[in-house]
Amino acid sequence: MPGRPVSFHAMRGISAHSNGFQTARALHLLQIILGSLETPGGYRLKPPYPKPIEAHPTPHFVTTPGKPLTGPHLGYVRGPDDLCLLPDGSPARIDKAFSWENPFSAHGLMHMVIPNAHAGDPYKIDTLFLYMANMSWNSSMNSARVMEMLTEQRDGEYVIPRIIYSDAYASEMVAYADLILPDTTYLERWDCISLLDRPICDADGVADSIRQPVIAPDRDVRPFQDVLIDLGARLGLPGLVKEDGSPRYPGGYPDYIVHHERKPGIGSLAGWRGAAGDKQGVGAVNEGQLDAYVANQCFWRQEIPAEARYFKHANRAYLDWAVGMGLIDKPDPIVLQFYGEVFQKFRLAAEGHGEVQPPEEHRQRIRTYFDPLPLWYMPFEEAEVARDAFPLHAITQRPMAMYHSWGSQNAWLRQIHGDNRLHIHHATAARLGIADGDWVAVTSHHGRIKVQAKLMDGVNPHTVWTWNAIGKRSGAWNLEPDAAESRKGFLLNHVISELLPERGDGHRYGNSDPVTGQAAWYDLRVRIEKVSAEEGVSEPQFATLPVPPNLPQRPDVLRYGAGFRAAANGEAK
Repeated sequence: MPGRPVSFHAMRGISAHSNGFQTARALHLLQIILGSLETPGGYRLKPPYPKPIEAHPTPHFVTTPGKPLTGPHLGYVRGPDDLCLLPDGSPARIDKAFSWENPFSAHGLMHMVIPNAHAGDPYKIDTLFLYMANMSWNSSMNSARVMEMLTEQRDGEYVIPRIIYSDAYASEMVAYADLILPDTTYLERWDCISLLDRPICDADGVADSIRQPVIAPDRDVRPFQDVLIDLGARLGLPGLVKEDGSPRYPGGYPDYIVHHERKPGIGSLAGWRGAAGDKQGVGAVNEGQLDAYVANQCFWRQEIPAEARYFKHANRAYLDWAVGMGLIDKPDPIVLQFYGEVFQKFRLAAEGHGEVQPPEEHRQRIRTYFDPLPLWYMPFEEAEVARDAFPLHAITQRPMAMYHSWGSQNAWLRQIHGDNRLHIHHATAARLGIADGDWVAVTSHHGRIKVQAKLMDGVNPHTVWTWNAIGKRSGAWNLEPDAAESRKGFLLNHVISELLPERGDGHRYGNSDPVTGQAAWYDLRVRIEKVSAEEGVSEPQFATLPVPPNLPQRPDVLRYGAGFRAAANGEAK
């Protein structure tokens, strides 16, 4: 198998910029040119990929009372005809995904849901329903302003009238909910790591897995998956009820994992299918499937045949095997496009061709950034702020031990990650007169925070960085109000704007990649300067959150909550 053993990996460090998509695309095309794609030592895809673009759904948005959505709400657009637009050309989704502002937003734009709902742009909503998304704190840009949006009132009513939230813990977002649905932890429920979502495969094998409950809940909580299935049945949604109106999955999520089929023979799990459990990939429902997974340490894996492991996109052995496994529908070679025909369709629409064309205010944006060949341009924030005023890049990444804040209440992890610092290169710090442990102000074009410095050599001299999600709001997570996480911990989120500056016509695009809508939090530029330690407390500080009522004997886990949204507002220091 000849090929160059060279490989690049592009994830958020590249993609979380406003030029991230085209930059990542250029890297991948470079690997194709080098002949390092799907070769030993090169960039190798893992099942269920590679797939042709036609194997993916297009996004759907047409809703009719009493009827299901016309198709999946996320997907891959093939051209302007697939955008989610209302008859007047405005966005059909509250996050403006799959609109002319962010046409290829395959993951949606979670970071824009609250700002758009608050602004009533493109329309007002009456209920915001969130799951395990800490959007009032470490998962939002401009967190301080987002908290104001969640509590702002006009004429005695909340601008966002109702908020429903499900969480397993008393996170910062819980305080803003009018209705709280207490979830289980991952140790108390069934979960499915499926080939239909984000499987655990490697390039040499196809695999999926489950989690099984290892302890029973000791309080009044329910797995959120069970709650959604229950709600769907109560609403009579066709996919969740039988013809007689009874629940299709009365056993909740484990029932769904076993019996739901995306299409005949293809379900959430690929292992031990068929009535006898002797089929892999494709097969009828096996009532004992979960038992088989438990008996095999919750994992299933099948090796890809040796002759099928390389050049998968054009390897007949792989394509035939993938069809038999249900990964693709037909064994046709998967064409890798240098020249992006889909991009050219959008650029032609912006130039006046076709029935679906962008509004005038978006034409130049589409013409510029939808080049069918990769291009590079300076990130938007970097191009718009004065480099001498904000000379440093600032980045934030989640710690592996407590991704998305989960694990924050764990006493062992708190000894490792009790607070975070701003990491600065020794040479940069020396030039600015900053010593290890000094307090510094971090200022962007958008805002200012006060944090403690930690000097190191393992960082680019032009970049400062910190962990995200360690800094907590006082009173959250059932930590003491003066816990180190809230007194010394901090977020860079407060100095990142969710919107780009106005262009002169009053319109402000989101601070995102113009192609995909990926949040561009890595575009942040700042300046730092030494400041007085004063109380030795990070800034900004916010009012201590009220404690949810009726906490159980295990106070690290939320039991009940009544709306105490107004009390969460408080004044920032």
